[in-house]
Amino acid sequence: MELTQTRAYAAYGLDDKALVGLSVLGDMLLSPGFNVTSIRDPLAIEEFHFLDCLSLLGLEPIRSCSYPADLGSGAGLPALVLALVRPEARVTAVESLRKKCAFIAEAAAAMGLSNVSVECARAEEYGQAGGRTAHDLVVSRALAALPVVAEYSMPLLTPGGVMIAMKGEISNQERIQGQKALDILGGGELDSLKLEPFEAAENRWVYMSRKVRATPPAYPRRPGLASQRPLGDDKQRGKNH
Repeated sequence: MELTQTRAYAAYGLDDKALVGLSVLGDMLLSPGFNVTSIRDPLAIEEFHFLDCLSLLGLEPIRSCSYPADLGSGAGLPALVLALVRPEARVTAVESLRKKCAFIAEAAAAMGLSNVSVECARAEEYGQAGGRTAHDLVVSRALAALPVVAEYSMPLLTPGGVMIAMKGEISNQERIQGQKALDILGGGELDSLKLEPFEAAENRWVYMSRKVRATPPAYPRRPGLASQRPLGDDKQRGKNH
């Protein structure tokens, strides 16, 4: 795929090798043989996938993390982009669909990335097994409501690690419930920041919280409960176990 957003890539410091990697990824995303994204326009892939993921580089925790995890990685975004621009970091893509897990692994190989591993598992399973306290950063893109993202993310973090949830602008109710969930899960204060990854980008936000206490061993709960009975919802009090 021919890349057109050269000025933006240069601003992020991408070298020729990184640009080749993005081009290879673009070709694979557009290939009808994979069908892992609904976006079929090359420019839209550059903006809504590549530049959107690269905008994370404006966040200090992204620039300094060593063992990030991408929850619900889908087509490997932002995992593959982060691995490309942070070759010293060991990036884990957590994805439950085998088709997408296979795509991420194949794309990483095609892009020449040796710092990507794929965990083909549900977030709840990974958080109660090998992923628990294994990461200093957990990032997700439009994964779920904030209390759900918090329950998936916090168990994976080491003390002092950071959750970064990429979402649209959320309601006050979701923010309040998200903070209540974080309080239960060992997270600190919820911060938010609006991102502008490309011209005319709208409603792109990140919600961040640092892990300040150990997550109780009961979390994450068994698969499905986080979304069925979200933490922080007073109507679900007493049902969350």
